[in-house]
Amino acid sequence: MKISSYKKGTTFECLCAHKGVVRDGRPFLDSFGIIPKFASMYGRKPEDIVTVRGTIIEEDVIVKELLKHDSPYDSNAHDYFGWIDFEDDGSYNLRMIYGNIKLYYMCFPNGPDIGRFYCNDVKDIKTWKIIHKAGDRRGMTVRLEFEIIKKS
Repeated sequence: MKISSYKKGTTFECLCAHKGVVRDGRPFLDSFGIIPKFASMYGRKPEDIVTVRGTIIEEDVIVKELLKHDSPYDSNAHDYFGWIDFEDDGSYNLRMIYGNIKLYYMCFPNGPDIGRFYCNDVKDIKTWKIIHKAGDRRGMTVRLEFEIIKKS
């Protein structure tokens, strides 16, 4: 989903599925960006869908630091992480939102941290002009917080 910024404090609204609550009473959400008409394709019912307000609470998270053996971070915690793609048109696309860092990490064969920057120059296939240089920002991991603002 398109968002206005990747900075801490950025808010956005989206639809997702409410699957219950976790131990601390917060809602457990998944299937971000779900479309009610196609809820059954996600294994959900239309009444499971809620509108949430998401907030970026930490930007450019280095996941491998949180997953280190001696890290004080609880990798089993219910905590939302997502990936922001820096699009060529200057917009930001938030995707792959998961409610646990381990589930989020699984989406990246080499880990999410390696994808933060381009490793090689990227050229336009028609003009051969370089559109991204090695080292240009490609995306980042953000930590998110959600509140339900409307139930279906």
